[in-house]
Amino acid sequence: MAVAAVALLVSGRAHAWQEAHQTGDDVVVRIDATGGADVKHAIRWHVVRGPLKFIDVVHVDPSVTLEPDVPILAEDGRALLAHAARRDERTVRLTIDQPRALMRGNFTFDLRWHVDLVAARALARDGATWRLVWSSPVATDGLDAAHTVFDFPAAPDAPQPIVADTGAVDDGAVATLRREPGHDVLDLVRPHVARGESPLWTVRVDPRALPEVSDPRLRPPAAASAPAEPDRVREASMAVGLGALALLFGLCVGRKGRVFAAACAARGASSRALLPLPDAARAALAGIALTSGVALELSGRATAGAACVAVATLAAALRSPAFKPAARGPGRWLALRPEEAFARAPSTWTAEALAAILVLAAVVAVAFLGRRFDPEAPWLVALDASALVPLFVTGRASQLPPDGARTGAPWLARVFRALRTVPELRVRPWARVPLEGDSPDELRLLVMPRAAVPGLLGIELGLAWSATPVGWSRAPEVLVRVLEGSPAAARLAQELPDTRLVPGRRPDERVVRLLPSAATRATAAALVRTLTEAFTDRRVAAPPKPWAAPERRKPRPRLPAPAAQAAQPAA
Repeated sequence: MAVAAVALLVSGRAHAWQEAHQTGDDVVVRIDATGGADVKHAIRWHVVRGPLKFIDVVHVDPSVTLEPDVPILAEDGRALLAHAARRDERTVRLTIDQPRALMRGNFTFDLRWHVDLVAARALARDGATWRLVWSSPVATDGLDAAHTVFDFPAAPDAPQPIVADTGAVDDGAVATLRREPGHDVLDLVRPHVARGESPLWTVRVDPRALPEVSDPRLRPPAAASAPAEPDRVREASMAVGLGALALLFGLCVGRKGRVFAAACAARGASSRALLPLPDAARAALAGIALTSGVALELSGRATAGAACVAVATLAAALRSPAFKPAARGPGRWLALRPEEAFARAPSTWTAEALAAILVLAAVVAVAFLGRRFDPEAPWLVALDASALVPLFVTGRASQLPPDGARTGAPWLARVFRALRTVPELRVRPWARVPLEGDSPDELRLLVMPRAAVPGLLGIELGLAWSATPVGWSRAPEVLVRVLEGSPAAARLAQELPDTRLVPGRRPDERVVRLLPSAATRATAAALVRTLTEAFTDRRVAAPPKPWAAPERRKPRPRLPAPAAQAAQPAA
């Protein structure tokens, strides 16, 4: 029994054993602008004898979010897998899926997690800067050259390792700083880490590297800080620009009013504005209203600004001038040469068109530049530019009373050129010259057939003018003059039996006034052609050879019904 008891107490020789050691620990911490950090922890192990079923990583913050899959890279290139799970509050166990694959050799475990440095209180204020306190997991065995790499967003001041107690730069740390575009990478090396030791680092951080961190412990509320000095240069520049805009627009409105008033006075009319104010007051109101509208829009009150722009637009607008035509004195009708009757007056259309193009280009350029600051800027610029529209569409020559013979000359010149090409007609400019003047006050076209019916004094084409709320409107009219009791008068009564003849310039002269069906040059010229054919003597000279037909006269045309007839004597 004693021998048996001794035999049970004697230990036998072991036939299986396991041995593994940690040989390296490298940590890469990539920090974003919000204070979050993605951590890659590369743990290197040397397995002398396996299998290795699991390893424990001690001193892992409880607030981290682990990635469950942990890749394992063998020294021969094999890729294996382990799974991470918490064993307790500070320990993470890496369980290897295929333990017998780790029998012998060097293996690297790639453990990853995410941590909020602000929530974990790893960031703290240190005067005008911040400090980051970082501790890696505890080393299972003693190891050499433990790397810890911090990848910060770029900032004006680079990160630096410091001594935790004094806050001074740690000159004894083995550190390498790389400043790349958009990143500052700080590589710290601990030459030796003893067994059971956790590598600890304190890094000074520029708060501008983490602009999206708003924790009040790190960034106090804005109310507690000193108020920022306002941008006086910007305010002064804006005030000068608005003042220049008011002055420029007011000068443009005032000059437009003076030029239009002078043109109205030259034709015996008086200018009027849409707002019944003197030109100086109207120009000042337009400039102040436009500037106020722009200032209100810049401050975010677009509705009030639009109302001010509308006031500026109304202040810049001009109405049709007030005009009372005076009675004309006696005059005489004379035939003029075409170059005298249709001489072109100096035109300002080219200068006005060029000014409009330049203004439009400036508005488009301002709208394009404003889009870079505010998406609504182009629409506001277009709204403000509406105040410039009255400068180009009101106070124009079309609103002025007709200026004697010059106003209708361009219209009659084109009809004259069209009728002059007809060989059977004689066309000449026909002007009325007052007895006490030397310039015509009315221009017409005198048209006669070359073989006219006896008693036809002339067919006159002219323009009748009538006032409208926005200007003057013209309408062509045709006057047919015949001698009373002549064949021409009989022809007229035969063609237009319901026409009432009125007295003309002479006692034996009778006149009928006809209007074309449309107020166009082509319609007026067609009516004149029809009238001349109706009053053409259809008897023609005998041809060189004997006439074989029974009738030598031309076919007789029919006059169209007149659009309107005169009820008063025609001058």
